Amino acid sequence: MVDATIHHKNVAHHLEVGLSTGMSHCLLDSTYVVDSLGVDISQLKPSTINGEKRGCCVLQLDSLEFCGETYRKVWCLVMETKRRLKGNMPRVVIGNNVLGGKAWRVDLKGQTFTPCSPKLHYSKTRLKWKTGSTYESTMMFLKAKVGGRKVRLQFTMDLGKNILPHGIYPFPSTALTKEGGSLQRGISEETIPVYEGVTTEIGDFRFTTDYVLGYPGDEMGTLRATAFEGHPFVVNYKKKLIEILE
Repeated sequence: MVDATIHHKNVAHHLEVGLSTGMSHCLLDSTYVVDSLGVDISQLKPSTINGEKRGCCVLQLDSLEFCGETYRKVWCLVMETKRRLKGNMPRVVIGNNVLGGKAWRVDLKGQTFTPCSPKLHYSKTRLKWKTGSTYESTMMFLKAKVGGRKVRLQFTMDLGKNILPHGIYPFPSTALTKEGGSLQRGISEETIPVYEGVTTEIGDFRFTTDYVLGYPGDEMGTLRATAFEGHPFVVNYKKKLIEILE
């Protein structure tokens, strides 16, 4: 979580925000927009989120103060995130329309998130990502080997568990019953396979981490920043690199 200040109309609201490299735009919870910013969401224009209709609309903030910089006229998606996910998501999530085009140093242990120069290199351990088309144009896709099997993973700084594409894997697993879900599915109790301590390779970077199995139809997995075993790292949007620091 990072401190930020939102300015809209005559309201200036300071709060902690979440970060997501998997969201094309910033995301606001609809209850927060109504109660804290005084917005009538019935007057907002309907929109889509990552190319799908999910009951959301759009709002342009006057400005956003974030990590020492002021971003003006910031477009945000508005939807009922707190209700759908039972409070398991921040009221405001900063997406790639703010994060993109820059480089950011991330230290999860030290709980710091700071801008740095996108022109420089910071480590010899570099994970190259590719982007998709249309609404996927700001997403980070990594080619990986998980337990020796080739998979495609989307990198994100969202909290949660790493996810393997749906399929059959020759790894030992245990069953976990928990509340889980997504913006599309909402939150419900589910029992899923968990694969612990799986060796993962991305380029020359090798590490072990845990995964859960994705839902049927999920052809791509998800890799969280917490998988990097506590290493700080730099996300460089200009160079399309994640550089793992020592």
